[in-house]
Amino acid sequence: MTSLIATVGPSLTAPGVLDQALAAGVGGLRLSASKFDAAQLAGQLRTIRQALQRTGRHADVLLDLPGAKTRLANDDWLDLDGITQLRIDFTPAPVHRDGQQARVGVTGPGLGPVQPGDVLVFGDGEDAARVVQVTAGHLVAQPLTRGAVGRRKGVAVLGRPALARSLAGGERELVTELAPLGLTGVIVSFVEDADVLNQVRAWLPAQLALVAKVETRAGIVNSDAILPAADALLLGRGDLLLDAGETDFYDLGKTLLKKAQQAGCPVVVGTQLLSSLSQGWLPNRSELAYLSHLLEKGVDGLMLAAETTVGERPVRAVQLAAELAARYGTTPLGPLFPVLAAAGR
Repeated sequence: MTSLIATVGPSLTAPGVLDQALAAGVGGLRLSASKFDAAQLAGQLRTIRQALQRTGRHADVLLDLPGAKTRLANDDWLDLDGITQLRIDFTPAPVHRDGQQARVGVTGPGLGPVQPGDVLVFGDGEDAARVVQVTAGHLVAQPLTRGAVGRRKGVAVLGRPALARSLAGGERELVTELAPLGLTGVIVSFVEDADVLNQVRAWLPAQLALVAKVETRAGIVNSDAILPAADALLLGRGDLLLDAGETDFYDLGKTLLKKAQQAGCPVVVGTQLLSSLSQGWLPNRSELAYLSHLLEKGVDGLMLAAETTVGERPVRAVQLAAELAARYGTTPLGPLFPVLAAAGR
């Protein structure tokens, strides 16, 4: 099976949209624990369960655990348009804007050593700022873009490995609370070795699958040890680009896909596969070519993110991905877990 996984957000849960996406071929739904609290996630699970009952469809429901990632501490959008100076505190300060200046803090393990001239990237690299000053408690940067940064987006120093990341805490309690509502698996973010997977496996309910999201250079280097500990891999291309830099990005991703397929481990590719459809009608040519290439190479799953969370045309993104899968894919559309069962995992 080739699984189309759609990330749940306001666009996908608008009236009637989830039903249409399921009918178009969605075989998996990803819930983001980094963007929503337990009550919101429970509400999303109830919405999913109702849609599955209405449509008579089956889909995997995967909870993406956030990991200890450095994120901006904004609960509302941070608009960089008109900002000439952005102060980032090394504590979780809320957003404050005063004319052409803005201030916001961070949560998580921190940015590590930062120096003037470094480029900070937000989210998956949609927006950036150049550091001009660093003190013990904050840095000052000049925005290089004028976009609006979404709530609690990640922040990293471009091309520099992040601080060691692990589970953020509270994951076990969250999974225990949500599992009875219809979860079929969990995604562990920022996996760089097998230890964190073994920790999760020790308390994970037996019926839930364990998906390792590999999204750093270290994770790919250590993928031979990660593969046997996971039920499937998710190549997170967004953070991989931030961690590895532009020139090594493609080779590292190709290496992981090749290793996973050689090991017989199902592999899903995610991040900005059809992001141009979030606002435009025709996708970028490069997106079409790369997505078709992945399908020809026999990847087991494709994960849509912004396309279905906040994009203006979530159903069109799913429909196009399904059409490409029918044309260039090597297996029919469906949930990922039958692939796991067939592989004896």
